[in-house]
Amino acid sequence: MELVLIKSYKQLSLYEKDWLSILEANENRNPYLEYEFLYKLWLNLGQKEGIEIYAVKEHNRIIAFFPFHSKETWFGYILCFVAQNEFNTMDIIAKERDRDRVIMFVFDELINMKKSVVFSLNGLFQNGNTLRNLSKYLQARSMKEYLFVDNNIQLKSKSISRDFSPYTTKTIFSTNTFRAKSYRNFLWTKEMIISKVKRNST
Repeated sequence: MELVLIKSYKQLSLYEKDWLSILEANENRNPYLEYEFLYKLWLNLGQKEGIEIYAVKEHNRIIAFFPFHSKETWFGYILCFVAQNEFNTMDIIAKERDRDRVIMFVFDELINMKKSVVFSLNGLFQNGNTLRNLSKYLQARSMKEYLFVDNNIQLKSKSISRDFSPYTTKTIFSTNTFRAKSYRNFLWTKEMIISKVKRNST
């Protein structure tokens, strides 16, 4: 497998057919994963927003996309899903049969490239395969995660809730560098405080 970094919406347009083909095979019902939605979002945000979409190529064909936002900080990098503060459902774009192995490949490659990195991935469905495969990967790599389940989430698309639990998650984990683990622990504490405040207010 080969990792291809897409750093502009013009470059992304070269992969439109591959993106659409994967979503069609999955019978996608999440509007926030649609190619047109993410393309227009990137177009509106502009080129300076740190969007990095990673495509996975195998035997000269694209089998997956990982839509991330990357920011360089004092501890290294933080990677989130694209526009994760604006939208409450996000995922990788991969066929179900490929999901497990592309997660293993992509996160290994990103960690090798960026060394010190914190991942804060918001919007994965609690009962979805991506979260299950990701947790399995973290166990295999002896990496700890904090998983926050938002029971108060209000999905904006009724078509989504027909197939999934209405609960989405935020999973936070990092590489084992001292600085990355320090920031990861800060984010864990922040999420625990937010969760406690929400529980006390209901």
